[in-house]
Amino acid sequence: MSNKKLSTKPYKGVRDFYPEDWMFQKWMFWKMSEVCERFGYQNYNASPLEPSELYEAKSGSEMINNETYNLIDRGDRRVTVRPEMTPTVARMVANRARELPKPIRWYSIPNLFRYERPQKGRLREHYQLNVDIFGSDSIQADIEVIQIGAELMKSLGAQEKDFEILVNNRKIITTLIQQYTDSTEDLYKISKLIDKKKKLTTEEFNSSISEILSERSEEFINTLETTNLENAQEFADKEDIDNTLSIITKLSALGHTNVRFDLTLMRGFDYYTDIVFEFFDTHPDNNRSLFGGGRYNDLLDIFDMEKIPAVGFGMGDVTAKDFLETHGLMPQLTSHTKVYIGALDTSSLAAAETLANNLREESINTELDFSCRKYDKLIQSADKKMVPWFIAVGEDEVASNTYSIKNTITGEQKNSLSIEDIISLVSN
Repeated sequence: MSNKKLSTKPYKGVRDFYPEDWMFQKWMFWKMSEVCERFGYQNYNASPLEPSELYEAKSGSEMINNETYNLIDRGDRRVTVRPEMTPTVARMVANRARELPKPIRWYSIPNLFRYERPQKGRLREHYQLNVDIFGSDSIQADIEVIQIGAELMKSLGAQEKDFEILVNNRKIITTLIQQYTDSTEDLYKISKLIDKKKKLTTEEFNSSISEILSERSEEFINTLETTNLENAQEFADKEDIDNTLSIITKLSALGHTNVRFDLTLMRGFDYYTDIVFEFFDTHPDNNRSLFGGGRYNDLLDIFDMEKIPAVGFGMGDVTAKDFLETHGLMPQLTSHTKVYIGALDTSSLAAAETLANNLREESINTELDFSCRKYDKLIQSADKKMVPWFIAVGEDEVASNTYSIKNTITGEQKNSLSIEDIISLVSN
């Protein structure tokens, strides 16, 4: 055996969730679930292991080779730890396409894994809310999923001034690029450059476009930066423009006044077919994309299935937490344990245990500390564990069968309470 001391740190780019950390995660998951279910979405889940062929069929071998965790199982099968949920949900829908009632409204909050360089807002492992509608090609579906994103931001405490919603149509930007090149390879390269535009300097972006379009690069860049939905009519299909405008107009009518058209919005995945959208933080300390999505009507083609239109988005927990911290919106959470009871001595332990069991019978989560330590040590433990109520049980409490209870958050203390009084107090 090696004498090398094992590290207590987690694997690079992933996280340990201590109880206080997981408390926040559970709060966020609850917020996500509450908003989705308010709109009638059903929760689903799946294994994090998928055949590598699923991602190769969707994204090609480049992602499998460079961005995922892969293994060969004992049956010599190639397996990938899921880097995203969309291929999985598409597979699940394809598997029961005929029996599932349409439209399908599903959401999940899976753990995802991607091999990349850890940085602010991006780790090798994260949780992500996925919201999808399958079986509707109506722009009402696009509007609904964007509205869910806006309602989720509101439920986290954000105001509309804190973020903006950018909307584009992949068909419009594709038509523009095709005015300058008929090469499929160049179209792909330019699309990827536009997707990275906000991360590149002006010089880097212009130089890269120039390498592809040569003398027409300046004209293209100018058109890209000055085109709005009105003058896009010069090159784009009227139906695509009208659909995009309708989405923005209807969202505004619903009260979402922070929606705007952005021709440079691409979203990274190639499976998006037309509408794409992104929620963007407006705070100067965190001026970045928060989450986004779009319409993907052709994804089930990889299963040789009848086309089922779909639209959805994914919201990662890391960027969501960065947003809350930046805007001072982190919740003040307390433990799900409501009462912490500490016995001051061994002779009081039986009474403390009886009190704890009485509270538990009333569905009040109660922790019993039977270490028989001093009062200061006991209440310090209750405070560190973020339990809001503390009761010490000693000789006086045993004799009187009444108790003092202290609120560890406010410092307020109530004395000489019966068990019934305590139940009434902490149940409110």
